[in-house]
Amino acid sequence: MTPDPAVIADRSPYPPEPASAVLSLQVRRDAVRDARRFAADAVAGRPYDSYEIALLASELTTNAVRAAEAMHPTWPDDIRPIGVRLTVTDRYAHLAVGDPDPDPLPAQQHGGLLAERGRGLTIVDQHAAARWVTYGDHGKTVHALIAAPGVILTAAELAEIRGTS
Repeated sequence: MTPDPAVIADRSPYPPEPASAVLSLQVRRDAVRDARRFAADAVAGRPYDSYEIALLASELTTNAVRAAEAMHPTWPDDIRPIGVRLTVTDRYAHLAVGDPDPDPLPAQQHGGLLAERGRGLTIVDQHAAARWVTYGDHGKTVHALIAAPGVILTAAELAEIRGTS
């Protein structure tokens, strides 16, 4: 028996539950390329701009690679201290990039729009509904929350996602 086409058309093209993907990276320059590709692939077929999500993954991963390199100029090939997690729902995409450096991010961003360095977090802030940092025993994670097109996240949603509700 064939289902009614109207019933099929009413189904969402993506699952209602969040879909999460995780990537572990070595401290190498091509980690940024890998993170960008990973993020774009994770939102494929969903109502997000894959270029925008890939751009934010690229900026945050660049910062993570630089932080890890500042700690140790060389890392063994078997260690993957940079983690990228992307959770995608019908209302938001939550990008989290972790690195082993426990030092806080600078309080002030120094990169202007024409600067060659230091613009990454400014770019993230222009595209994300929220950005925050969490610190753990083995480093920090920078989070960026991107609202789905046409979605305005409530303060309660932001607090719940950030774990501050």
